[in-house]
Amino acid sequence: MSTIRLIDRIAQGKATRREIQALAVAAGVTTVTMPVIRRPAMAVEGSDLLYFTWGGFEDPSLFPAFAEKWGEPSVTFYGDEYEAIEKLRAGYEADVICPCIDVMPNWVRVGLQPIDESRLLYLGDTFESIRSPEAAFEKGARVYVPTYYGFSSFVYRTDLTDITPETESWQVFFDETYKGRLAIWDSSDAVIPVASLAAGDLEDPYRPDGDRLVAVEALLRKQRDLVRFYWNEQTTSMEAIISGEIVASYAWSSAIPHLIESGVPFKWATPKEGLISYVCGLARANRPGTDEELVYDFINASMSPEAGAFMIEAYALGAANKDSYDLVDHEVLVRNGLETPEESLAGSHTYQFVPVDLKQKHIAIFDEIRAGF
Repeated sequence: MSTIRLIDRIAQGKATRREIQALAVAAGVTTVTMPVIRRPAMAVEGSDLLYFTWGGFEDPSLFPAFAEKWGEPSVTFYGDEYEAIEKLRAGYEADVICPCIDVMPNWVRVGLQPIDESRLLYLGDTFESIRSPEAAFEKGARVYVPTYYGFSSFVYRTDLTDITPETESWQVFFDETYKGRLAIWDSSDAVIPVASLAAGDLEDPYRPDGDRLVAVEALLRKQRDLVRFYWNEQTTSMEAIISGEIVASYAWSSAIPHLIESGVPFKWATPKEGLISYVCGLARANRPGTDEELVYDFINASMSPEAGAFMIEAYALGAANKDSYDLVDHEVLVRNGLETPEESLAGSHTYQFVPVDLKQKHIAIFDEIRAGF
């Protein structure tokens, strides 16, 4: 399996632990597996904690101190946050979940337990810009902590375009110069903010409505006739970039290592309107009675510098813990587009919660345009 396809499977929550290990080995990471010390005679052990998360996020190197002390937790998976929310709503119980901050207003409706900040070892070591967003709190109590983040931008062939670092802009997706040689993620989560940013809406690109949505819709209709294809898997677009079939594509930062390995001349853009970013972390779910020492040991282990370093090296995602970057070779940070995390986060637009009615409106507009109407 190609590196980029494997990274793509991780991003979609489909990768197995064996596949994660293979990727880490290929990246030169040697700490994928670690000795796990169980406590056979104790009444409490790691498996008493139920972690409900994305597929591929069960590797003990993502919570090393917990695994060393208690053994591995019990883990179940979801492929989509809304699927997980509905499962909890239907009565499923878990101790710890892995939500993204823009979906937190939906997660809190299924009954999350508060997190005692006084028991968090690394909260003060996280980047301030993502430490305490409004959605991290419910009725004044913290219910979420950040553990990782990622960026979306676009990649382009430097030998097949006239784009320069000074002219990098989301407007490339509406530029007739590149008609038939563009690709973008087949999702309203991509096309709506990209069109909003290209239209100059830098304050709230995720929730255009009224006249702002009219402007976005007009751009999306123009875009439909310019893109070569909308992609469902990043693998597809990156292979098209490598072959020269397309010259620019919306991309997640996880695409960078494979494009470097391919040898094609390309650049990860820093659009003048700002990068798109997403931030995810941990929350306490709805399961009662689990030993709190287990819960807090797991959260603290997941927020540790060591866990963050593994996230950077093996997943090409940014660690929320600032100290993680000192544990990673500079070349790896550069390769993964993470050499200036604070600057990049400060200049980005983090995904925001979109009210259900407005989200449905966005999806309906995009579905209609994509269908040719």
